Amino acid sequence: MTGPRETIRVPNVEVLRVTYELDSVMLPSNKRFVMSLALEVSVMKGAALLHLCFSKEMAKGNDLVAVTISYPPGRGYQEMYSSSSSSRPPSILKCQRAETIADVKSNAAFALQKQHWKEEHKDVCRLYRAMMEREEELAMKIFTFACSAEQPCKWLESLGIHQKGMWRRKCSCYSHYPYGLLPIPGGLWDSWGGLDENEYPHDSPFHNHFRDGISSSILLSGWLEYYNLRSLPLTSPVADILSHPLTVYYILTALSISSKNLLLKNKEVVLHYLGPEGELDWMTAFAEIGHLLHGMGNIQIIMVGPEVPTNLSGTTSGIGSRVRVNLVRGLYQDEANYLPAPHIIVALNCGLGNYSSWGGALDLINSMKIPAYFTNESELSCLNGKQVLRSAGLHISYPVTPNPFRSPVRIFGNSIISHHIATAFC
Repeated sequence: MTGPRETIRVPNVEVLRVTYELDSVMLPSNKRFVMSLALEVSVMKGAALLHLCFSKEMAKGNDLVAVTISYPPGRGYQEMYSSSSSSRPPSILKCQRAETIADVKSNAAFALQKQHWKEEHKDVCRLYRAMMEREEELAMKIFTFACSAEQPCKWLESLGIHQKGMWRRKCSCYSHYPYGLLPIPGGLWDSWGGLDENEYPHDSPFHNHFRDGISSSILLSGWLEYYNLRSLPLTSPVADILSHPLTVYYILTALSISSKNLLLKNKEVVLHYLGPEGELDWMTAFAEIGHLLHGMGNIQIIMVGPEVPTNLSGTTSGIGSRVRVNLVRGLYQDEANYLPAPHIIVALNCGLGNYSSWGGALDLINSMKIPAYFTNESELSCLNGKQVLRSAGLHISYPVTPNPFRSPVRIFGNSIISHHIATAFC
């Protein structure tokens, strides 16, 4: 609240005085409070003084709470009242007449607003209920390691990988290192935090996907197929880090027809990867894309974002024989004109709901006429993201769909463990 608040105690009665600012300068939290009382600001403006009473459950029983809301803003609040007196507070006596007038004028609006609030509340609750039901359906129950990481450090410790290899980016212990600048481990075994030899993918191609002596493309529909292909036990937590590179691979080979055709013709696909963070320390995992391409073309991934360290910006790394990664520091809308033209644009777990940070990039994507794929960590954030995409003039050509290569690990604070994919074509 922006004005003074005082509470006066009388037998079984509490009086709360709230002074509101003008609607144009009222904070969002204050407006939500007004809505929670089923009031509109216009209703408040129509009354000099409005006095509401409602019941509140107390530990001792049911007490009566009187809420006094005054308008216009800034009106002085002077009340002389002795707490020892058994008479009714003067503020209530003064407001009785105004209350009667206000009740007559605002009764219809109050009832209409209350009905409207109930209807919208039911719609929202119905939407959330459906999402929660789908959350249970989307939970990945094939894995036998703990998939709930309410305390990331303890979760990593339970797996024996805390403060090791690429897993150091999964908790806050190494947050003092900028993205992409974790100390480089000695080898692949160290990169995967010292997991057993059979618990992580080795840097080697597949030899069991040949057809008539010719290597064939590998199409995957989910984690179970991948784990079987790599002969990984379901006790291995590598899906948590591999989620990013395998999501990219899934988009390239299952969602984007144009990119898949280029790869099948043994050509290179240029992919602009927007807003990398932890991925900058997981380059070892991105080598798996090259192994999965398995006889198809190459991919050039250009990671662009403000989190790219200055001393890494402009560098190129060969991640295996078929994947090349370029790092560029800066905002996409500022750097895109200096980059090779993309065939496809990807942004993973990107928080599209924050339009202020995406406005320039989306305007540019709209003008480029390039297919773009976005993922978010929950169905609700993906639905909000769709509204942002539409507001930017982009056409949603692919329905919001659960990502088959979402991370199975639920992080504390994320209401839904899966991230979803939305596709935008201009």
